[in-house]
Amino acid sequence: MTSAPSSPGPRRRRRRASKDHGDILDAACAVIAERGYESTRLADVADRAGTSISTLQYLFGNRDDLIFAALQSRTARQLKEAQEAAAAIDDPLTRLAWVATHLVADSDDESASRAEWMVWTEYWRAAVRDAELRAESVGVYAGWRDLAQEAILACVRSGVIDADVDVRSAAEGAVALGDGLGIQIALGLPSMTWAHAASLTRAWLATQLDCPALALVETPA
Repeated sequence: MTSAPSSPGPRRRRRRASKDHGDILDAACAVIAERGYESTRLADVADRAGTSISTLQYLFGNRDDLIFAALQSRTARQLKEAQEAAAAIDDPLTRLAWVATHLVADSDDESASRAEWMVWTEYWRAAVRDAELRAESVGVYAGWRDLAQEAILACVRSGVIDADVDVRSAAEGAVALGDGLGIQIALGLPSMTWAHAASLTRAWLATQLDCPALALVETPA
């Protein structure tokens, strides 16, 4: 088992673009979700991606740089996709319910949701030990908090939620709750399904914001 790096220098730049670059990073995340980042080998990723170890070394330099690039890419992409999907929902209350749901998982497929949370768990573990990744995670969390905060503010502006609510605290609490429930999904607790966790998050926000209707909203896929 390769030990986790401790606060290495800046990440090596990727050496060239590749049309298969995203596929390789996705393959790396799949392996990380299954094996954990410490036990992920270049050979595992090469086999999953259908490429060679030398190609991975050419593109990323070494195992640690590949793993960190994969974790960074996946977490950034999830946030971007959530921001775009939320912006496309016109009704403020439906948008807030959608955001609350997707703080827990971005799929109603239990196995897919668990895999995503396994990636997040490895991301946290890596960030705790790596200064650069840890600094980046601050921005990632700010992005999720801002997504929830803007969705709440849209409801305030539309008159659905009272203007006196503590918007920032509610947004921070919702993100924290989503993380806690996501860990239970990753652990495979039989009672903690994706749908139940999403319902709990919406219900908690509905109580915090004194908006009972939020818990009853049917969210779009």
